[in-house]
Amino acid sequence: MDASTKALLSGLFWGGIAVAVLSGSLVMLRLGVQTSLTPFDLAALRFGIAALLLVGVIWRRGWAMDKLGVLGVLALVTCNGAPYIMVLSFGFEFAPASDAGAINPGLMAVFVGILGWIFLGENMRVAKIAGILAVLAGTALFTDLLTLRQASVGHLIFAITGGMWASYVIIVRKTNLPALHATAIVAVGSALSFLPVYLVFFGGQILQAPVRDIAAQAIYQGALTGALAVFAFTKSTEYLGASAGAALTALIPIVTLIMGAAFLGETVDGWKIFACALVGLGVFLTLYAQRSSAASRRSEMTEQQTTPRQWPTGESGA
Repeated sequence: MDASTKALLSGLFWGGIAVAVLSGSLVMLRLGVQTSLTPFDLAALRFGIAALLLVGVIWRRGWAMDKLGVLGVLALVTCNGAPYIMVLSFGFEFAPASDAGAINPGLMAVFVGILGWIFLGENMRVAKIAGILAVLAGTALFTDLLTLRQASVGHLIFAITGGMWASYVIIVRKTNLPALHATAIVAVGSALSFLPVYLVFFGGQILQAPVRDIAAQAIYQGALTGALAVFAFTKSTEYLGASAGAALTALIPIVTLIMGAAFLGETVDGWKIFACALVGLGVFLTLYAQRSSAASRRSEMTEQQTTPRQWPTGESGA
């Protein structure tokens, strides 16, 4: 097995874990909002538990100030930390989980494709452009936003969080920050900045929720989403590149659609299957473009290594 195939399989493995956990996370967030848990409660559970699991990483490695600086750390925490999850949670007050599962990761993949070309120097091949357009079209069709008749404040919120998530990806890849370190910075930074405010203003209200709801959200939002999913997603971008790793998460609507129908009783329309197929095609094209780009780079490197060096010749005068 050559290095590129190994990297592809490793990226797909970690991306698959991220897709599975994040799909369930969207449904769990929606379920939490439908019970007595508020978006503030959910954010506290997510980052409080994740911070306990990952604080040792910060203790050993610090805050990566040499790579990020203060503004970089703040940007990571904002774009994929407590502010991100609270904004996303508020969106569920206005739109269903299945729409969030399409718009949030779908537009994130589109944003990363464009920003990766601008800031990371990633190639914008025809297949990649087609993949981005397919994801965008599938996302719009999935949420019935082509005519804007079904547009709501929730959809706008999901689009904003997609841009926030994309910014996190670009920062991590631009600085070459390891996946575990980036995950720890987001979790611990969110806990330090958000939990004190939460405990002062909202700390008592979570005790009114059923213990079963608190335990379920703590395990899923904290250990699985706050730690495992963020790490797995960031790891997949290390192996696949920013655009291809991000595109993989566009598969989330397919899984979220099934979970939303099974656990929340949300309606599944037949045309959404076609929209999911478009998104799947877009992900395939993006992965294909990334693999083709990697193959071209290897070919160029091999040619450079095997081509004999041509020394200049000249005639000397008498």
